[in-house]
Amino acid sequence: MKVVQLASLALASSVLLTACAGSPPTKEVAAASDPYPEWFYNPIIENGFAAASCVPIPGVNVSVAQKQATANGRANLAMQIDVQVKAMDKTYDRVTTTNEGASNGGTFESVSKQVAKQNLSGARAVKFARIIDDGNRMMCAFVTLDPSSTSNLFKGLVEAASVNLSPDNEAVLKEQFLAYKAQNELEAEMKN
Repeated sequence: MKVVQLASLALASSVLLTACAGSPPTKEVAAASDPYPEWFYNPIIENGFAAASCVPIPGVNVSVAQKQATANGRANLAMQIDVQVKAMDKTYDRVTTTNEGASNGGTFESVSKQVAKQNLSGARAVKFARIIDDGNRMMCAFVTLDPSSTSNLFKGLVEAASVNLSPDNEAVLKEQFLAYKAQNELEAEMKN
């Protein structure tokens, strides 16, 4: 009889332990343990540029961390613009080669740094988040160049490059300028 009781007790214990073991954590639980805001992984603004950056908070100086995170975000925007301009140069080369027989490379790229610098003054940190990652206090910034500033950037690039574009070719270039960014955002979204 004791053997039956011990066997029953062992069976009940194993059932209880199996039930308590549960399943692996769900996405909600995993997300709850991730301190970074969603916009950090996929910074997007419609018809504009966006970047996110996180930096350690030095001591108690939160404002220094905000400025550093914002500066890093602006640097990221500048890199994105540089990539867009290179894509725009390639599109312009194709358009002029097709329509006019020849092209000159680097048309927009040569003026991009000056124009981008002027337009990046319109970049703003629109969100901040204080987080703790592995015991480290961090400040995150979401920096954007809004659609109006992005449109001004495109116009400035075209004007500074001193190119004579037909309205159709300008539309193609602008579409390429924005589409390349959208393609990168889509690829980033698919990685998540």
